[in-house]
Amino acid sequence: MKGQYFSFDAIIGASIFILTLVAIFSYWYGVSNSIEQQQTVYAKEAIRIADILYSPTEVPYGITVNWSNKHINLSKVNALCTGGADPTEMLNSEYAVAINFNTQDDNICTWGPTSFSSKEIYHIRRVGSYLDSDGSTSLGYVDIYVYNQYNP
Repeated sequence: MKGQYFSFDAIIGASIFILTLVAIFSYWYGVSNSIEQQQTVYAKEAIRIADILYSPTEVPYGITVNWSNKHINLSKVNALCTGGADPTEMLNSEYAVAINFNTQDDNICTWGPTSFSSKEIYHIRRVGSYLDSDGSTSLGYVDIYVYNQYNP
């Protein structure tokens, strides 16, 4: 009949359109969920490492002065970098770790590998101020890289 909106072909067309949308959205939800899950593992590890570094009670690793003074102790940073220990082992991480300590102007030191090759990497930056042994302070940041070690 003329003018009938709910004809057989309109119902089939709408059904196919809705099924296509449902398939696309379910595929996207599955893909984005797996990407987020993979990145959150590295993100959680990087945040855990940053919390350890900025905690003064973690005796060999904590780089801040104390709980009331959150300045980054420059002598502790230098001891970490020159100690020769691997940050992955010392921080008990199942992923490879590299940490750069920087002021606004230059790199103070790098703890861990200076160059690495990985397809899966997470980078977090924590800002702070460095306290030198003479009492002077300078602004800077700490770059933490957590990555899956790539061995060709």
